[in-house]
Amino acid sequence: MLASDFDAYWRATYPEAVLLGHLLRTTYPRRWLRLHSLPEGQRYPADDADWRELLRRHLAVFADLVGEPAELFLVTGAYDFADSPGPAPWSFAADGPLQGLPFTRLPPVALHTLPLDPRAPDEYQVGDVYRPVCTRLQWTAATGEGLLRAIAEEQLSAFFVSVDYGCLLAPYAGGLDLIFPGEAARNYFRDQYLPWVSPRADGL
Repeated sequence: MLASDFDAYWRATYPEAVLLGHLLRTTYPRRWLRLHSLPEGQRYPADDADWRELLRRHLAVFADLVGEPAELFLVTGAYDFADSPGPAPWSFAADGPLQGLPFTRLPPVALHTLPLDPRAPDEYQVGDVYRPVCTRLQWTAATGEGLLRAIAEEQLSAFFVSVDYGCLLAPYAGGLDLIFPGEAARNYFRDQYLPWVSPRADGL
């Protein structure tokens, strides 16, 4: 499937969801599983040993869920606020580990229509949008390490979509949110990764 076909796939497969990785868990709570990157829920790596453990966990999950190499779609984007001056027309600046990747624009998300965005302390204004983009990539541990590092350092916000396996993988600074095809698959992998699952009742 080409990146230009991704929007139709997303609308057909995840009709309730918007293209913001941190909101997926509230849209699909019964299919969602959160894994921590480090022991005891430590959010940020403090040394080389922490980085090795973070990458070991994340790369193991990717290998288990989608294999290697894997055809994945990477979805990222940028916020575009109505009261912030910017270039016209809007363009996505791909830098860091995204530099050189060809991105396809996806329909913008009207932020004021969302019921809740935990990242925003105030309500959005009319005209505030999130502009998602996607690209198709060949995932391997070697190519994925740079992306995972950038996400863990909060230099990049992105999630990954596997069409072949019907799952979503959304790393963040501190862990990895997973959306499975169904609740049975979520429960199976929850048991497999139990030492990395939060002990909290809400799974966070």
